[in-house]
Amino acid sequence: MEKHNENLKWADEEHEYYYSLFCSRMEYLDEYHKAVAYLLALDENIRNHVSDVFDFDRDVIIPEGIDMPWQTGTSKKVTRLAFNLWDGCCSDGEKYISGEGYELVLPSSYYTPSSIFCCNYAPYFWEAIKLRYPCYIDD
Repeated sequence: MEKHNENLKWADEEHEYYYSLFCSRMEYLDEYHKAVAYLLALDENIRNHVSDVFDFDRDVIIPEGIDMPWQTGTSKKVTRLAFNLWDGCCSDGEKYISGEGYELVLPSSYYTPSSIFCCNYAPYFWEAIKLRYPCYIDD
């Protein structure tokens, strides 16, 4: 595995190792992929079950991964931020039928900054945001 050249903060050596591993499994290494790889590598529970939340072969997130029994409150925060940075996901799949009969997905309050950032991983969440939106960050 090659060393990456980003100047990032790491939670521990495993975080950095798995980031490199996940990046090597991704078809592309654009802002989306780097941010998701960084977050998937952050939490041990997610690292151990990464195939439940990201399909490397199809290059897609797996929204149903948020409901897996191994998810903890903290790993759900990491997963939600990863999903949001990937494609703007802000729902855990809860739906309702509108007055016109259309099935609509409800946004979840679990995706708000106050819900996601209220944990020890907050400094690393900023790193993922910098990876995803590099042109907006002045160092």
